[in-house]
Amino acid sequence: MANTTSEPEVTYVHYLETHPIETSFLIVIMLIIITIGTVGNIFIIGAVAVTKSLRTTANYFVINLAICDVILAGPVNIFFVVAIFTGERWFVIRKEFCGVLAFVCLSACLASLACVAFIAINRYVCICRSSVYPTIFSKRNTIIINIIIWVYSMWLNFAVLGGWGRYTYDRKMIGCVWDRMEHRAFSLSFLAGVFIPLVTVAICNALIFWKVYQTKKKIASVGKGGDKKMDKEIKLAKVLFLVFLIFLVMNSPFVAVILFDSADVLPVVVYVIVVQLMHGNASGVNCFVYGISNRAFREGYKNFYYKIFGVCGVKRPIGKSANGNNSSTNGSTVVTKVET
Repeated sequence: MANTTSEPEVTYVHYLETHPIETSFLIVIMLIIITIGTVGNIFIIGAVAVTKSLRTTANYFVINLAICDVILAGPVNIFFVVAIFTGERWFVIRKEFCGVLAFVCLSACLASLACVAFIAINRYVCICRSSVYPTIFSKRNTIIINIIIWVYSMWLNFAVLGGWGRYTYDRKMIGCVWDRMEHRAFSLSFLAGVFIPLVTVAICNALIFWKVYQTKKKIASVGKGGDKKMDKEIKLAKVLFLVFLIFLVMNSPFVAVILFDSADVLPVVVYVIVVQLMHGNASGVNCFVYGISNRAFREGYKNFYYKIFGVCGVKRPIGKSANGNNSSTNGSTVVTKVET
């Protein structure tokens, strides 16, 4: 009688079936992130498109950031939700499709983080090195930098295509990413793409605060003539600190988990939280931080809103600016303070 061998049965995870309550809650959270992130970042792009005062080279980085975040909020997070509904098996048998999703996710994440870093650099140069700002951030240079950001964001993906690392469905992240257990060096390389922007934003904000402090001392020595200008700089410094604090709180947990959990012992819920915090910062929070904290952008949001819904009969209140030219940038962040 011939001996027969059978392939070991593979058990796929399906959290919606095994943990319906927790998974349903996660779905609700992700749908909120998807909605806010998609709508919010489209409004950022639309605000710049319809508001002349926002069409500055500095805002090229904000537009690029919004594009990255729309990708993360839309296709990437939508397929995270799909992964919850379909379970692991659906993606395992569609390896090529899973690879495409991982490619898009990694590229958009790295590009988004790089954009945040360059926004911080842009603000530092504007405030602390204003004499060279028009040269460094000319229209041509800014466009080139934004193109380089996207080329840089794909370098890890090119490494995968070259045979270093691989894409896979991650049971703990509940989505298609890189194989963090098999290729530890790849994980550390990705973390560098998170850590370097964190350090860059921290350094730029520290230098900006130092500049504000020095300016405050100079104003105090000559009297009250510059108090109004100082108030604006202090307000700007507070906004920049808020940007950094949110950026730090929402991205650091991911770095810590991937860095220290090399044995993969932390539970699924920890990975889900840190991944969605990171995605939430990109796809949902940025549109508030760079928009609502900025007076010119708030006016731009209104312009875009009335532009869209004007076809439905929604009319702008009489006396309100329709083109953004009447909105002052005095209380806005530096993203809109410099025209080049």
